[in-house]
Amino acid sequence: MNNALPFSNTELLNMDTPTFLQHIESTFQRVFADGVNLMEYLPENKWLELKQAGLLLPFLLEQHGGRKNNQFEIQEVLRIAGHYGVPVTLRTGIEGALVLQPLLEFGNETQIQQGLQSVFNGEGGGLAITEPKTSGSAIAREMQSYYEDLGDGTVYVEAEKYWQGNSQSEFLLVAAKERKNGRLSKMINLLFVPKQYIQFDVLKSEGLRAVRYAINRVAAKMPANAVMRLSENDALGLRAFQNIFIRSRLQLVGMSHGIMEYIVENTRKFAKKDIKFVEFECKEIEKRYAVSQVLYDYTCKHVAPDAPVSHQLMEANIIKTLSTEYTYDAAQILQKLLGAKGFESGHVASNIAIDFRPFTIFEGPNDMLYAEIYDQFTRVTAEEKEQGVKLDKNQTLLQRIKSDKRFTLTALKERVLPQDISEFLSRYTLSDADALKKVFLGKVVAKLFVFGQTATDDAAAFLLKNIRQDILDCEYC
Repeated sequence: MNNALPFSNTELLNMDTPTFLQHIESTFQRVFADGVNLMEYLPENKWLELKQAGLLLPFLLEQHGGRKNNQFEIQEVLRIAGHYGVPVTLRTGIEGALVLQPLLEFGNETQIQQGLQSVFNGEGGGLAITEPKTSGSAIAREMQSYYEDLGDGTVYVEAEKYWQGNSQSEFLLVAAKERKNGRLSKMINLLFVPKQYIQFDVLKSEGLRAVRYAINRVAAKMPANAVMRLSENDALGLRAFQNIFIRSRLQLVGMSHGIMEYIVENTRKFAKKDIKFVEFECKEIEKRYAVSQVLYDYTCKHVAPDAPVSHQLMEANIIKTLSTEYTYDAAQILQKLLGAKGFESGHVASNIAIDFRPFTIFEGPNDMLYAEIYDQFTRVTAEEKEQGVKLDKNQTLLQRIKSDKRFTLTALKERVLPQDISEFLSRYTLSDADALKKVFLGKVVAKLFVFGQTATDDAAAFLLKNIRQDILDCEYC
């Protein structure tokens, strides 16, 4: 077992999955026995207790002291954390998916040891990507953060980042480009930057007050071994960088599904269903929950923590968009049903909607991702490329769906498209969409992907209703 971890025995590692997850659930119940104030920063001692009880072990590879590779365990710890509020599951996801997984994949032994020590014995770390002047263009040429090799075993790092969860923690993994001869390369690497090199300006956010956000500025000379080189090849390096977000989006449904369950529980607890419209709204939440379950199951079955995910970009964007969109919808419905209580500070369900809304924006605004979903749908997959398949851009969307294994291999036999939707898909070819229509067609594609896997008739009907609305938006945009 890795000496950086705080465990003196292998008890947690030897537990079977049900026992381990029950242990995590019991730990949450004990740590938050007196409740948790989601309007203030989560107490660091309680967060450390959760981590030392094994909360993040599913995110660790076995060779670094983690549990056996099990995607279900990753999703489950995120889901369990979601029952204690958006900030709790968000922080679990930040340190697990956005810190530990990239650190172990790209860090050297020294960086890994230092990072694990900070995460499991201290205040952990964060991932710094977004910049104030470019926002969502994290990977685009607009990124200005850089490091420059000074030739004496040191690098000079200049970066300005913001909206990173876990700002002010013990370190940040900072995304930056290498600068040579005054020019920035296209290559993006990560740097392991300890807190001592970072200046923080705390941000006052509308929600998520239990997670520390800040503008982080680095302008310092650091040891050259701070660089975590993703690849020596520009194209492979960019792909590796994108892979961080693909995996994060695939796993995000663990967080959103836990929050969805939290919403359902509070709906059942506080809503009076003897009023017809209230009963209707409660059913609307239940339908969104059923779709969330499909997305959750997909990740558990089709993602592995030790396997590449670069070929699952379309699926990752579908999971990110729909899981966050439907969970946010459900949170808004609950807040409405609560009436005045829905705006009362400190009420267990009052802050869900405002805390969850950023999920529809972070890691790519949903509308932008819908357009990307359409683009990914109309390109050959990695498997098709290997087989020499070339897509005929004159084929219809319906023909593409019927030939795309991403849809056909996961679809249930009983899920047959209604004639009106089939006719709509037959009117568009792969090359027909302009930039605006791609957004609405991406929504249609995303929901068709889930429709094929949906076991319940209510959820299937709900998705078809949504698809028809997207079709109207597409036709009249």
